[in-house]
Amino acid sequence: MLITMTDKVTFDNLPQAVEQLREKIDLLLSQSAQTQSHDDPHKLMTVEELRSFLPEQPARQTVYGWVNDRLIPYEKHGKRLYFRKSAIVRWLDNGRQA
Repeated sequence: MLITMTDKVTFDNLPQAVEQLREKIDLLLSQSAQTQSHDDPHKLMTVEELRSFLPEQPARQTVYGWVNDRLIPYEKHGKRLYFRKSAIVRWLDNGRQA
């Protein structure tokens, strides 16, 4: 049974009302997490995240080749490669202008 905003919450329908609230909160939290991760320009991306972010989805070896030739902006933390989203967007924009 769906409880609307105009329905009064009673002791009998309290479990359904609480369940609906939990579902709505879960939905809002997941949407918020997705929005924050997509909108954060300073987000560090892994190689796989970079590949899915780039328009042509290059092969892993292509990305490693770009890093080796210093063609793409990257950061190294320990032994792991990361790519800052804002730097990648600038890199893409510079490539379009050339």
